[in-house]
Amino acid sequence: MKYITLFETAEAYNAATLDLPNVSLIEENMSVSFNPYVPEIRLVCKYNVTDTSSPTKLISGYEQNIFTSMEIDGVMLNELVTEYTFDTIGVHTVKYELYDETKLGNSAPVFHNNNLVECIIPDSVISIGDNAFTNCRNLASINIPSGITSIGQYAFSQCISLTSCIIGSGVTSIGNYAFISCSNLTSVVIPDSVTSIGNGAFAYCCLTSIISNAMIAPTIGSNTFQDINTGGTLTVPIGSSGYDVWMGTGDYYLGKYNWTKVEQ
Repeated sequence: MKYITLFETAEAYNAATLDLPNVSLIEENMSVSFNPYVPEIRLVCKYNVTDTSSPTKLISGYEQNIFTSMEIDGVMLNELVTEYTFDTIGVHTVKYELYDETKLGNSAPVFHNNNLVECIIPDSVISIGDNAFTNCRNLASINIPSGITSIGQYAFSQCISLTSCIIGSGVTSIGNYAFISCSNLTSVVIPDSVTSIGNGAFAYCCLTSIISNAMIAPTIGSNTFQDINTGGTLTVPIGSSGYDVWMGTGDYYLGKYNWTKVEQ
């Protein structure tokens, strides 16, 4: 059955001219119970396994205590494991239950894994800790939910496969060196909620496009944009202020790299 039609009274049903053999008749004042959709609250990671002769690292080893359980390809494990030997080559899914549903990481690397290619962060998380994804060199996709308010230092440093990043509308601060040496990161959209971007946050990236939606430019460090691509475009809101600082010609400001500011 593709659909169900509900009628409050038998008279309403009898008056209907539709040919609906699978109609549910609900008398007036009768309540209907249903199970509402419950969103995923676990961290979902995808690993591209290219070698089944050796184990794949699933937890960095520094922070095993941030997880309470793990599920690998739909099978719940009896205990946490730092590594796992998969039977087949290809993409495998690992789901992690966080000890603290509001926080991902706590200063040390969480994954530090070359096989990690995608990570879906649950909406319950409000902060990404320092070094959380550092050196995940094949991480190609990351979506930072709107519930997250802060991105820690070095959180995505050396994630060289990231080409773009969606930063959620709740983020207020991007930590020092958060995306440093993401050498294939070409574009980033900064929501209007961001008020500060730390030292070296986008240093050594391949940025050619930055879109900042804040009417008042977030504060930046002196080397936030150190050694990024030349000739890029900074797009900001019409009537915004403070971006002249970003466009300065001193060391490591966008003006030094011949960027253009566009208001729209």
